[in-house]
Amino acid sequence: MQLQVTDLGEASKVTLEGRLDTPGVGEIETRFTASIVPPGRNALVDLSGVTFLSSMGIRMLLTVGRALKGRNATMVLFGAQPAVFQSLEHVGMPDIIPMAEGEAQALALLKPA
Repeated sequence: MQLQVTDLGEASKVTLEGRLDTPGVGEIETRFTASIVPPGRNALVDLSGVTFLSSMGIRMLLTVGRALKGRNATMVLFGAQPAVFQSLEHVGMPDIIPMAEGEAQALALLKPA
């Protein structure tokens, strides 16, 4: 599992690549959380490179999304492949954490800083 963080000025963008299963989450969860939650900034999470999403991956995304909400910031997920999107939709993720098709739409969903 790979993770890359980019500063977009008004938000952080986190690009994830690989499988968000138990080993993948174990590999990146601490870095993912530390790169998003402490700064308390809005965050975009690019899921276009995620090929599989397990319940552990869903838990990680929910935990970080809720932590940001507690800091009055927003996390938006975008670019999910069809199978990953279906997994997120099945658990009601779009009702909890905003989701978008692309980066421009994701940016538009962020709360003003």
